Amino acid sequence: MQARVVVLTADPAFEESVRGTFSASPQIALDVIAGTLAGAAEGIALEGATVVVVDIDAGDAAELLALERLMLRIGNWPPVVAITQSFEESVARRLMQMRVADFLVKPVSPVELVRACARVAKSPAASETTEAQIFTFLPAVGGAGVTTLAVQTAMLLLNSGARGKNSTCLVDLDFQHGACADYLDIEPRLNLNEIEPRPERLDRQLLEVMLSQHPSGLAVIAAPNRPAEMRSFAPDVVTRLLDLVSSHFDYVVFDMPRTWFSWTDSVLLGSNRLFVVS
Repeated sequence: MQARVVVLTADPAFEESVRGTFSASPQIALDVIAGTLAGAAEGIALEGATVVVVDIDAGDAAELLALERLMLRIGNWPPVVAITQSFEESVARRLMQMRVADFLVKPVSPVELVRACARVAKSPAASETTEAQIFTFLPAVGGAGVTTLAVQTAMLLLNSGARGKNSTCLVDLDFQHGACADYLDIEPRLNLNEIEPRPERLDRQLLEVMLSQHPSGLAVIAAPNRPAEMRSFAPDVVTRLLDLVSSHFDYVVFDMPRTWFSWTDSVLLGSNRLFVVS
């Protein structure tokens, strides 16, 4: 199959280098767009692209904003390789937050560019995925000790491996009054406002950013408390989160809210063990 590489650059020298690098291979279809990202972002045809290479001026706020919008438009695929004129820690952090697949600093050698594109273009290897065992704790009344049971169960499952620790994730689905993070004295890092507009953006990389790690090795997904507001999210947001978590851990423990939401049925039906605490 022919790979399609889309390159956007306002640098004639870099454009010439790119054309010389990729045009020699019959397996690569090259599309070069001349111009700055801020001025030509809307003209980038993403359909069928294998890799997108964007040459940006990292010191220009408009360029970084244009890249951020492009990443929102792209979602999970195709991967984006950013080319910058200089390296700064703040820029690298900004690119990481945008989930850019890789970035290179000029001058970029042809071999280095080809290797970067080949590396990020590899689709995840098809392998057998084992679904997690899901334990769900649902309160029938308030103050019954659901969070205590969920936390202790997660710890028991974590340490139940015969040859070490099992990968275990505790998920606090009480977005209004959740207490798992408080019980474990860790910072809740789940930002639902970021993934709510486009749930499909949530992938393994973004999940890693929103995971909190307890010193014991337990992974925790919890959002900051919002006691003053009733938070209800579209089922797609929660479903996407739960699908991703269940495919990356051996055990998942859900601490459920007492209130019944549109996504509650999906969680209960997908559970291996359900405990109603009264």
